[in-house]
Amino acid sequence: MLQCEFESPVYWDNDSNSLVPNDASLKPVGNWQFSKVKCSGDLDFSTSTFPGYMEQITSQDTQKSFFLNKQISYGDFLITSFFILLILGLAFSGIRDFAKNRKLERL
Repeated sequence: MLQCEFESPVYWDNDSNSLVPNDASLKPVGNWQFSKVKCSGDLDFSTSTFPGYMEQITSQDTQKSFFLNKQISYGDFLITSFFILLILGLAFSGIRDFAKNRKLERL
């Protein structure tokens, strides 16, 4: 498993368009980021354990692997609910219009 440690935060100074080191006497303006990253470990994910909501899937054709998140987020739930309600509403109005037209034909 890969373990990383972020070091040396710097701030983006909009006035000079440059990175300014983190200094307690200066008021940070703009966005900050880390300028150094030290990582140890390996990138071999086959030996690491995944959380229960993650699954590694490997393609049989190309032997490439990707990770599948098995959780549904709040946004996914809202979008899916919206489309389900939209499809049900369109189906209901279509059936209602069809039934009205059939009644008029019988008269």
